[in-house]
Amino acid sequence: MRKLNFTKALKNALPYVLTLILVGIMTFVAEILGEGEIIFPEITALAIGHMVTQKQGWKVNDSRMIALIAICAVAGVLTVRYIKVGLYLEILIAFVFAQILFMLSGTTFAPMISAIVLPVMMQTESFIYPIAAFLLTVAVVLFRRFLLKVKIRDKEDFQSVNLHAKSDVIDTAVRTICVAVVGFFAIWSGFKFAIAPPLLVAFTEFSRPKNKARNKPVKAVLVITVCAFVGAVSRYVLNMTLGLPLTVAALTATAIMLVIVHFTKMYIPPAGALTILSMIIPSESVLLYPLQILVGTAVIMLISRLLFMKRQN
Repeated sequence: MRKLNFTKALKNALPYVLTLILVGIMTFVAEILGEGEIIFPEITALAIGHMVTQKQGWKVNDSRMIALIAICAVAGVLTVRYIKVGLYLEILIAFVFAQILFMLSGTTFAPMISAIVLPVMMQTESFIYPIAAFLLTVAVVLFRRFLLKVKIRDKEDFQSVNLHAKSDVIDTAVRTICVAVVGFFAIWSGFKFAIAPPLLVAFTEFSRPKNKARNKPVKAVLVITVCAFVGAVSRYVLNMTLGLPLTVAALTATAIMLVIVHFTKMYIPPAGALTILSMIIPSESVLLYPLQILVGTAVIMLISRLLFMKRQN
């Protein structure tokens, strides 16, 4: 009996271990090569939604997930390189592109939004970023297939989702207007991480019909904010103050984040992405980062409940 329980515990822990391995390799390679663009925060969101949770977080198959991340990552870099209209408008253009692609993709795979907005917010022009995003997404897919093979996760059939209905178009338009308004004040006030790319993903998911997280608004906001806080503190203390490698800070923060989502049962993928995002933001932004995330999360949750919840119900 003890051996069976131990085996079961190992199997349950494997998705978490694979997530830590992925984050560790990603951050270590980025440090060794001196290429920060290799760190793709959304990879922890993909790990949570595609490996850690018992059921997939989105209606999407492997090929579409890889393609959507790749397309959006390239589009984000191209936006920075060739559309020179200022940070606010560039973020808005990237968000609109992602929302349109979201409707046409036949999926509910919202993390694609972060893949395009992140390079815009960080003003990344290097194509190292989309290459890293592509390879890391492939790694998540391969890890998921391994979990299926060893029967730790169950195979789920994919059926294309139709998001062309009038209600979906209205939702997209309302989301865009909200991001335009909130984004303007965020950029104007210097609180740009209040519209951090993973928060735009969270907003899209919170504003979707039957979203479970918005039924527990306080808990969802707290989990997201605490994960961002853990990331910021880990980087500030371990990396910036003690001088330890960024990989140590990233692994520590990820491990704590996984414990938080596991025991709260709030498997919110953007919480993972926000934990790792704290590793690549400018050092002068680290201390105020959790506050910006708290403000941004509270605002998008409030909007999601006021403008979307009642109408969708």
